[in-house]
Amino acid sequence: MVSIIISGHGQFSLGLLDAFEMIFGKDADVRAIPFFKGEGLPQMQEKFQQTIEQIEPTKEVLILVDVFAGTPYNAASQIAYQNERVDILTGVNLPILLEAAAAKEQLNLIQLIEKLKQVAVDSHKNFRSVLAKSAKTDDEEEDLL
Repeated sequence: MVSIIISGHGQFSLGLLDAFEMIFGKDADVRAIPFFKGEGLPQMQEKFQQTIEQIEPTKEVLILVDVFAGTPYNAASQIAYQNERVDILTGVNLPILLEAAAAKEQLNLIQLIEKLKQVAVDSHKNFRSVLAKSAKTDDEEEDLL
């Protein structure tokens, strides 16, 4: 079982959690830690430490952050460095969070991260490419008739 913490700059994590809850509903194992203007690395480390202390020690913890090497990532990395049950994935978006929540009870932390890296790739679509692929599929179906 994996608990999830979302973090990012400004209101990002709170907005992402709100969007997640609109679709998925409330989940006690999904939490948000915002990084507000005026805060620094020590404050973020303290927020992460306090949040992780509230999570059952038998659970692994996945921290999903907005960008690599930003303050939320840097604070989380110092926690993860000292705690093997914690890991971090950057580039969080709503599809990644939804998939993480759906799979967190079936996969361990390593498996979940590998799955989410593929979700990250698959979640990026270009309208024109999808349209062209759809048109090609329609043409192939007509050829079969």
